[in-house]
Amino acid sequence: MTSELTPRQRMLTAMRNKIPDRVPVCPDISNMIPANLTGKPYWDIYLHDDPSLGDAYLAAIEKLGMDGWYLYGHVLGGNQDFPLDSQEVTGLVYNTFFVPKEMVTREVKQIADNEVQEHLCIETPFGELESKTTVFRSAPPWDVSNFIKDIRVDWPRLRWLMGESWHWDDQCYEREKVGDRAVYGLQVHTFIDFWDGIRAGQSDQMIYDFYDAPDLMTEIFEYYSTFTLARVKGLIRAGVDEILVQGSNSSLSLINPDLYRKFVLPLNVAITKLANEMECVVHLHTCGRSKLVVEMNMAEATFDVIEPLEKPPNGDVDIAEVKRRFGNRVALKGNLLTTGNLLHGSPRDIEREVIETLRAAGRGGGFILSTGDQVGGNTPIENLQAMIEAGRKYGCYDKAGNLPDLP
Repeated sequence: MTSELTPRQRMLTAMRNKIPDRVPVCPDISNMIPANLTGKPYWDIYLHDDPSLGDAYLAAIEKLGMDGWYLYGHVLGGNQDFPLDSQEVTGLVYNTFFVPKEMVTREVKQIADNEVQEHLCIETPFGELESKTTVFRSAPPWDVSNFIKDIRVDWPRLRWLMGESWHWDDQCYEREKVGDRAVYGLQVHTFIDFWDGIRAGQSDQMIYDFYDAPDLMTEIFEYYSTFTLARVKGLIRAGVDEILVQGSNSSLSLINPDLYRKFVLPLNVAITKLANEMECVVHLHTCGRSKLVVEMNMAEATFDVIEPLEKPPNGDVDIAEVKRRFGNRVALKGNLLTTGNLLHGSPRDIEREVIETLRAAGRGGGFILSTGDQVGGNTPIENLQAMIEAGRKYGCYDKAGNLPDLP
């Protein structure tokens, strides 16, 4: 049997489609569970970093005894004309790029007993960009308005901020405090997820844009692709463990296959090619209906990991089928139902679902026992603990990658 690994080593071994000491157990608790465990209003965490969401996540994985997947750091960078100094810049759009603080006016105010709102105004030579985000006492941020209200007016302003040539720092912030407790990954977004994250009207309006302004959207996609490949190269050079391609809004629960093939898949192919050349793990997240997403990416891209492979009714993936078809080429992460036993079942129900999932996808390595997309904040902690304990109990490998006889 392989000697015991650290959580980071265990996760990376599985991500490289190899056999660790045991199946890593890493439920997707990226937001609500860590926030709940602080006992504080969500606005303390999301708007005031008291504590930061990253610190809350590290405390949560310690409490639960799970393998960690840390996505809360950053690498400074963006527009070549702006400084690489954390004291002088502010991160925008999921810390995708950083701009000088003097350009940004930020106001945070209580607008109701249960709501706090952040208002951002950013000055550019072409005019102002503005957004409003509400954070509730017990719920993550919700965009009220966003930067791009009129594409032809506001996109040139945002593009000026993002720049035409770029530089990136050589330091992964918060890497040292994460240590071996977790894989240190950083996110890049598919173009659809990026656009959804900056577009007023969110997903509905984002989809209209591809049909109402196809030439302009193609032009913006080409710019974003060039920017993102430069950023991926910068993140890898700074020393990330992995690149996560964040494609939640690229789910076929939201868009159609034609949009995916035109505005998502080509950049996925280019990102994976670059990451493979630079020997960095590259990881795809697409929740919801993603069976066809898996098939398209396996035909053209070269991801090391795909997740969360959601099963019905939240998605349409049979993880056993994916393991049979593609398990020799890609590691899998998933896929306990977040709206089923984890939410409503008993510890014994959860243990049975863990065993079923290990039987379907765990043998031979290259597997991380996880959940579908984002464990809800109302999930009982004892149920998460039952999942983690069952994964540790039944997920130990022998040298050949076999699991113990599963009941």
